[in-house]
Amino acid sequence: MNSRRQTLLFPNSPTAFGGSLNRGKRKASRPIATKRAMHLVLRSSRAKGELSLLHESNFIQLLIARMAKRFRVRVSEQANSGNHLHLLVRAETRDGFKQFLMALSGRIAQKMTGATKGKPLEGRFWDFIPFTRIVEWGRAFGIARRYVIQKTLQTLGIIPYQVRGSRKVRKKANQMVGTGVG
Repeated sequence: MNSRRQTLLFPNSPTAFGGSLNRGKRKASRPIATKRAMHLVLRSSRAKGELSLLHESNFIQLLIARMAKRFRVRVSEQANSGNHLHLLVRAETRDGFKQFLMALSGRIAQKMTGATKGKPLEGRFWDFIPFTRIVEWGRAFGIARRYVIQKTLQTLGIIPYQVRGSRKVRKKANQMVGTGVG
């Protein structure tokens, strides 16, 4: 049986932006959806050892909550993996989301490197601009939510890290989400 879907007004509009996708390409505006969720990833290859994001996980959690409240962004799930952050968010406004991205990434980089107004950061802390992907509601949102929870469980050592798409990891993550862990 065919399920009917509404045709898209702009069928070729991109849903993913940033990260290594846009390296070497001309500038374009970031697709932002205020009526749907977005998967946000901030990655840093410098965040290892003393600069690991796990050392300041409480600060980062509080900062995310404070910035989300300030810029009216709802955070559904978050995962700190040490060298990158995964967030599942929904923004009320486009400007609010842009300001949330700038403030969050800047404050985390300042905290981790000790940069201040008189002592600027040497080099870049983040590898790329933040990666965002618009997530449809329903099944796609559930998959993205389970993925972020899976990353949290792997960081905590509850489930082992395995190659993406592994059935064992997906099954274990689905069981944990179903039991309310995470």
